[in-house]
Amino acid sequence: MELPRRAAGDVFLPDGTFQETMRSLRRHADAHDWRIGIVYAFDFRTRMLPYWYADKRMAPCSVRTLADVLNASGFRHIRVILQQWNPHFRPSTAELDGRPLDVLLVSAMQVHAEPSYDLIREAYTLGEARPLILAGGPKAIYEPTDYFDLGPGPGVGADCVSTGEAYVLLNLLETLVDQWRPGETPRAAFERARRSGLLAEIPGLVYLHPEASPDQPVAVSTGVQRLLRDLDEMPMPDAGYRLLEPPHRRTTLSRQPFSGRKVGRKSIIASLIASQGCKFNCPYCPIPAFNQRTWRHKSPARFAAEIKHIYENFGIREFFGTDDNFFNKRETVIELMTEMSQAMSGRDRLANQVRFYTEGTQFDVHKNRDILPLCRKGGLRAIWFGIEDITGELVNKGQDPGKAAELFGILLKLGIEPMVMMIHNDDQPLRSPPGTLNGLLNQARYVFDIGAVSYQCTYLGPAVGTRDIEPAAKARRLYKSVAGQPVPQAYQDGNHVVASHHPRPWDQQMNLLKAYATFYNPLNFLRTLVRGRRDLMLGKRLIFQLIGHIGLVMTAAKTLPYARALKRGPIEFYEGLLPARVPLVDAVSGAEVQWGIEHTPRESLPLATSAVRREAIRASGGPVRENLLSLPVVQPV
Repeated sequence: MELPRRAAGDVFLPDGTFQETMRSLRRHADAHDWRIGIVYAFDFRTRMLPYWYADKRMAPCSVRTLADVLNASGFRHIRVILQQWNPHFRPSTAELDGRPLDVLLVSAMQVHAEPSYDLIREAYTLGEARPLILAGGPKAIYEPTDYFDLGPGPGVGADCVSTGEAYVLLNLLETLVDQWRPGETPRAAFERARRSGLLAEIPGLVYLHPEASPDQPVAVSTGVQRLLRDLDEMPMPDAGYRLLEPPHRRTTLSRQPFSGRKVGRKSIIASLIASQGCKFNCPYCPIPAFNQRTWRHKSPARFAAEIKHIYENFGIREFFGTDDNFFNKRETVIELMTEMSQAMSGRDRLANQVRFYTEGTQFDVHKNRDILPLCRKGGLRAIWFGIEDITGELVNKGQDPGKAAELFGILLKLGIEPMVMMIHNDDQPLRSPPGTLNGLLNQARYVFDIGAVSYQCTYLGPAVGTRDIEPAAKARRLYKSVAGQPVPQAYQDGNHVVASHHPRPWDQQMNLLKAYATFYNPLNFLRTLVRGRRDLMLGKRLIFQLIGHIGLVMTAAKTLPYARALKRGPIEFYEGLLPARVPLVDAVSGAEVQWGIEHTPRESLPLATSAVRREAIRASGGPVRENLLSLPVVQPV
């Protein structure tokens, strides 16, 4: 089950809305003294291949963007805390510019969900003095109700969850500052907005129903967000770097954020958005549905200006485009790379001073191979290819071994590094006969031989928000516990076999290590050295072989005990579709809704319907607002 999407013609915000909302917030000068902490949650159990090197060297774009947006909206006291840099941070002890936090924003991927829960629980130790707690990020987008009822007691959880992009937060804050009275807390303003029905006007929110008991929580969904069409309306990426908390192991915040001149030494790679959306419809990927089947990109001038600004202000030379498929549309690539090829920094072309990396499919890049020289001139230095299975048996996205070899040869001559991302699955053999490429190890050897600089291999597991999840649940393939231990969300990282019908899942777990060892090994390191100066990628190959060797040891140390647990058993499976632990109801109708994953419907809910609630509000003389999302919503099959 994919996320629902808005009706055609109502997908995007009206142009200018984003900027106007920031201007509106800037006019609320009294609220600009709110102390706002933005925390990126991080689970150190995920520190292994293919993530271990970049996870501490690239300040995530998501939380930086929130800081950019809040700073542009006039808020003066903001700090971005990265748990991978500040592992012992505690919201309860944090003071920002001499005062405790008023608002705590927690962002997490699914694999980092459990540390985000701990942050929220820790904030609750402040009792009534706790900050307003807002949750966001991929975990919140697909499973928002998991942020309610965290325990240990009833009523512990986030106050509100965003299931959308930065504008959802801006829209919420605009409502809160309108409700806020000087001298009170933002949480008091939030409670007034929640109980008056004002939050129902903001698409993309989930919050607790005001009539539900803490012992039987029920969440309210305001529906699907409207997307920002013109990405140039976002503020320039600047404050997000200047407001980072310096790396340390204390529980408190530093008096000053990380200095701009030091940021580039710690966060040596800058992530940025160039485009969003993908034309493919893979059953294991939730991204197209989240983007509501749209394609968006920044203007060429803005794209080059962002890279130039970050490079000149923070000294960062490496840029990773968080694109879903950069080569999705040929015209966009030509426009962006032409601008980059002409942009100047000082007396030299910007593209000569920076390196741009992105993601693409083998099919699209091969189809557009004639514009690769332009891309190289525009600073493109590496492409991460979502090949998955080079034979196309897992999913057919136009992969072809011969075309991959041809394409990699072109890239290597141009000085663009081909990086390979593969997926192992229950039905793929470890080895196949010589001359064939069905086997996992056969493919790992093949991509090394044709010139891949780096390699990653993850195991196929159905993700929430994809069409694969419900069939896997109904077929009893999702692991609930292994050897008596619950499967943590950190193990949804693709490095652990957590959903399988294979009779020997421990062998499948070991296959991932064998695949990495086939690509990253001393023999391949020596083969790389022998190529010597004939190979334009010699330096990068050696670096990635060293990173891979170290990462393989880290990965083995963390996954071998899990492989033994899989073999020892028992493995407990989820028994098909279950009722939601915290049911979700529509803000207008009061009916139970499905979101991200299908649940068994409940016969009754312990609260009044929205219609009854509206009549009660009207009778009391309070404001009654209609949900802006009363238009029909298309639910994918």
